[in-house]
Amino acid sequence: MKPSRLFYDYTIYMKHFFLFLSLVVFLLSQGQTAYFTDKNWNYFNIFSEDRIVKAEFIPIVEAKYGKDYVAYIRNNNRFIISTNGEQKDMNIVNPKFYAKDNILAYFVDEQLWILENGKVQFLCPWVETNFALGDEILCFTNMYGEFKVYYQDSTYIIGQWAVNQIKAGDNTIVYLDNNNIFKIFYEGEVTFLESNPPFTYKTSKDILAYVSNLNDFIVWYKGETNTLMYQKPSWYEVGEEFVAYIDDMEQFKVWYKGETIELMSIKPKDVLIKENVMVYTDDFGNFYCFYKGKVSRLAPYTPTKFQLDNDIVVFRDNYGYLKGMFNGETTSFSKEIATDFELFNHTVVYRLDNVKWKVYNNGNYYNYP
Repeated sequence: MKPSRLFYDYTIYMKHFFLFLSLVVFLLSQGQTAYFTDKNWNYFNIFSEDRIVKAEFIPIVEAKYGKDYVAYIRNNNRFIISTNGEQKDMNIVNPKFYAKDNILAYFVDEQLWILENGKVQFLCPWVETNFALGDEILCFTNMYGEFKVYYQDSTYIIGQWAVNQIKAGDNTIVYLDNNNIFKIFYEGEVTFLESNPPFTYKTSKDILAYVSNLNDFIVWYKGETNTLMYQKPSWYEVGEEFVAYIDDMEQFKVWYKGETIELMSIKPKDVLIKENVMVYTDDFGNFYCFYKGKVSRLAPYTPTKFQLDNDIVVFRDNYGYLKGMFNGETTSFSKEIATDFELFNHTVVYRLDNVKWKVYNNGNYYNYP
């Protein structure tokens, strides 16, 4: 008896489904790096490609990281990039270098080089001014006075003169041009915002918040402009796709994708924003998290140490264990008491004592030594 056509279709569908699921799991497990120094021996260790490697056996000078790389300066001042499981000696010493999630930028004298998706690229032989770097974007003015933006493997000339002021978000460049006209570069296009400079402005992924010269509090989000108040707030800050602020009634609010949400009727005691996560505390010390439009109370007290990044919050509870939020769900990050910890994107490095360390990544634990 031959299998039915429906059986064949179902089998093909399930094969494609599991291939897609495997690809998703693979992508989620890639591109996570971290580093730590063993204080007993001064070994510099790098976590990458699901393993811990002793990268250096003597103290280093400086290190910075992104999602898929660690860049550092050796004890002999040589510049090293560790990415895709390999360490590359860049044959230069003591460069200026700047690290974001997806782009590493470094200078050889006035030459601008970048690392993106594991590949090194040469961008400009002579950078004059106006250098700024975001997670997915950067800008600079070259020796000819051209103001350029690099975004998604393309370089755009968006002005023939150096600009007066600039800020880079994750994927935005917001600036005052040489005539003090307020503009934004977003997804390959320049948009006029105001003919006069704003009093203040802050930008992140897909979003810009500013106080205009008329004191209007305005949010620009994916090309659309929204006036939140006709007077400046006493405080405001931006995260990815949201703006938190204190309104004229001293209420703590957040604007998220077109919706205004009241978080507290009074000003919070402390607020910290990084990427798409915000944590804050009330007068009673309760520890809250705002993430993708939802609020959750993570602890009935304020942790002595906490860190946050894209999609994640980690803190030590009162017993010394690491807890927090990941992708909107409360979770535990350590099985043992941690004496200290550091967060690198989604990777948590924590110390058990003066000898032992552990790395938590994607639900797995890695021991050192």
